[in-house]
Amino acid sequence: MSSAIRISPEALEEIACPYPEPELGFLAYEPRKVNNLTLIDGKTFLSTTVSGDITPPGAPDVGFFHDDTRFLSSLELRVGGHRTVVLSSSTEKTFASKIELTTGSLAQINSFDLPENTIYMRRQQLLASEVLYDSITFSNFNQSEVELQVEIAIAADFVDVFQVRGCARRKCGQYYRPIFRGDSLIFFYRGLDNVTRETLVRFQTPPDDVDNNVARWNLKVPAIGFRELLNTFSCQVGGGSLRTTEKPVVQGFRERRDAFRRWEQESTTFESSNEVFDEAMRTCIADFHALQIPDGEQHVVAAGIPWFATMFGRDSLIAAFQSLLLNPRLACETLRVLARYQGKEFNDWRDEEPGKIPHEYRTGEMTRAGEMPFGPYYGSVDATPLFLILLSETFNWTGDEKLVQELLPAARAALDWIEKYGDLDHDGFIEYKRRSAKGLTNQGWKDSWDANMHRDGSVAHPPIALVEVQGYCYEAQYRMSQLLRMFGDVERADKLRKFSSELAKKIEKSFWLPQEGFYAMGLDNQKRPLEAISSNAGHLLFTRAIARDRARLVVARFMREDMQSGWGWRTLASSERVFNPLSYHRGSIWPHDNSLIAHGMALYDFRDEVKEIFTSLYQAALNFRDYRLPELFCGVQRHEHDEPVHYPVSCSPQAWASGSFFLLLTSLLGIRPSASRKELNIVNPVIPDWLSFLRIRNLRIGDSRVSLEFSRQGERSFCNVVDVTGEKLLINVAFRK
Repeated sequence: MSSAIRISPEALEEIACPYPEPELGFLAYEPRKVNNLTLIDGKTFLSTTVSGDITPPGAPDVGFFHDDTRFLSSLELRVGGHRTVVLSSSTEKTFASKIELTTGSLAQINSFDLPENTIYMRRQQLLASEVLYDSITFSNFNQSEVELQVEIAIAADFVDVFQVRGCARRKCGQYYRPIFRGDSLIFFYRGLDNVTRETLVRFQTPPDDVDNNVARWNLKVPAIGFRELLNTFSCQVGGGSLRTTEKPVVQGFRERRDAFRRWEQESTTFESSNEVFDEAMRTCIADFHALQIPDGEQHVVAAGIPWFATMFGRDSLIAAFQSLLLNPRLACETLRVLARYQGKEFNDWRDEEPGKIPHEYRTGEMTRAGEMPFGPYYGSVDATPLFLILLSETFNWTGDEKLVQELLPAARAALDWIEKYGDLDHDGFIEYKRRSAKGLTNQGWKDSWDANMHRDGSVAHPPIALVEVQGYCYEAQYRMSQLLRMFGDVERADKLRKFSSELAKKIEKSFWLPQEGFYAMGLDNQKRPLEAISSNAGHLLFTRAIARDRARLVVARFMREDMQSGWGWRTLASSERVFNPLSYHRGSIWPHDNSLIAHGMALYDFRDEVKEIFTSLYQAALNFRDYRLPELFCGVQRHEHDEPVHYPVSCSPQAWASGSFFLLLTSLLGIRPSASRKELNIVNPVIPDWLSFLRIRNLRIGDSRVSLEFSRQGERSFCNVVDVTGEKLLINVAFRK
């Protein structure tokens, strides 16, 4: 059953008031609590403390968000005027949390003391169909009835996600006095974009009193009995009726579980000898289900929670590439969505150019009001070649000729961008330099302001040519030469093959540092190499842009202690003067970065190094909630009995962090499909020492479904083909010496 509430424009004007507004200045980042509970439903998500509260009010790491706006900035449960005591908390997949609570010693209304540990509270929060359900059951284990004074403080600041992240605003829109109507509390805000945003709180049990946005109940709980409070929170953007679906919590749970079960049934499953690893894989699978954002008939992978719950060109493409092992549909749909928003014109405000793949697409107030250029924004130098790489690799997994034919116009436009617009000074390299006053200064994946530095600590000035971007362009042109030849465009295929060959030679000439036996991370605006030893060069392995003798030197450099922290590869060597293990990009550890480098090493057959880094990341994951690798963590050197050092504002879940295990498995197991030829090649498979067997079921290769079992005896790994259903598929297992 659903109900509707309509507030007329005239009524809104009557309640307009100098309602307390959020601080408009810079909201400083606060450390994100590593045990925060996070629930996700596409672009709607909830981040709370372990008690299920949104506290402290307005903190940047908590809130109920929808459509790039925070619709709840405070939610705090108190019993008898005191906070509850958390006994335990957990999440079910990424859609529900279960929290066990109790009270301290409370003074009863009739003045006798309530003993400790006699009131048990079970709090369940569910995010379903963009509605938040907050159910609190109070169980009384006393021999007599108790009366509890229950309070829930609620606030909605409607702050744009950019302001939550720290962007200052000089003014905001109009706030209105909240309206309390028996079983409902409604918050209103009209933004500078002239769009009304509303939060509806529905109380299944109407409170005895609501004062200053604090709902209060005098709750009588019978002896050895229980009472439940169920409150729902829903969001509305734009005018019209504000609706909330008043379905039972049980039904909401059933629908989310059924949706996840359908996702599992169409995806690859993993079972191994290590139950903890299996649980970590289940977490990754759940993350990719939760982070899908609908766009028309397709979905695109969102980047992560809490700052990036939206389409991100680079992140979405890499996450889709990583998860081809899990479910190729994500890559197919991500490609279609990004092609839909591909650049069509020259627009300095958005850093847009024809053929360019978007970087980020926001729909919040600051973007709609023209304060930010993100609707969509194109300031990414690497998303365009990555789009082409993903298209080629998706075809390898699916053999979907219809998809390729559909996306060939977008692919040709992307190739045109590389050839015509990406090379700013016509030296054969792709550079970036922002044109938008509010755009990103650095436009590679390391996009913080100080990510690209010389060894002496001076910041490199754009236009900057990043070494990994040149590798991406090499790989994109090489792959597309093969794909276009297959689809009949021989002339352009030959041209692209020549371009890629010439680019590989230029990379070698301009980026190789003979004294280091390594590649520079980039070239600045004076074409001076950035000589600091960084992880950027590892992406040349991923793109196969360098010869094997060079690859051997690069791999050896990565395995030295100043790069390999014991938890994973750092973004910058600890031996560098500008190294900072607590920085965002100058010494931290990014799981996705590690997975791409490791995949490249596997392509060059350096499996032992891949196995070592897989083990390091797996051991790091054991120290995070639900064994989930975060966006990044600090690059502090590992010592005996250490735990990885958390980065203070790391996103979790982050799609390309959750995708790292899938790509690492693809790499180690040597899974190389060619669906168009109806072949699956498994080349020199290896499983890590902490697994004795690994079973993979429902692996999708074209129109076939494959079940494989990998096992290990001593130092040797084996692969057994268990089953193939659907279309006939030739499976080749090759072991190299």
